[in-house]
Amino acid sequence: MNYSTTYILDKDYFLESYEQSLPLSNRKQPKYALILLLVALALFSILKLQNNYVGYFLFALALLEMVAYRYQKAWWVARQRISRAAGHEVELKIDEQGISTAANGKTRALAWTNISKTVSTDKGVVLVTNKGYRHYLSNAILNDQVREFILAQKK
Repeated sequence: MNYSTTYILDKDYFLESYEQSLPLSNRKQPKYALILLLVALALFSILKLQNNYVGYFLFALALLEMVAYRYQKAWWVARQRISRAAGHEVELKIDEQGISTAANGKTRALAWTNISKTVSTDKGVVLVTNKGYRHYLSNAILNDQVREFILAQKK
């Protein structure tokens, strides 16, 4: 199997990548325990220790954690859009050794032995590495034969 194609890293690709990878993430819900702990410590600091500065700081941290969860998608997409690779064409190659990409003068290779599992989603395939990193490939850039080849690598 030798497959090669190109695609553009644009806002739509980043949004699709985020949405399809999120179910495999540990950030599906807010860190309720952390938020509760911060609020409890803030109240304790204000009411018992009479230290308003520390209390308000802890309240601000709890609020920041809630805001970070609420806007995580927009924040992630914005960070990707200001990266060096954003807006550039990516050359994707898939063969018996693994998957490689070349974009903006950098080439990255991911061997099949470094991939712990492949997950099929509605719009593509998520590759999970042995270290837990997730890489997304959209169905828009894959044909059915290549998609089945990728999924068969880790069955």
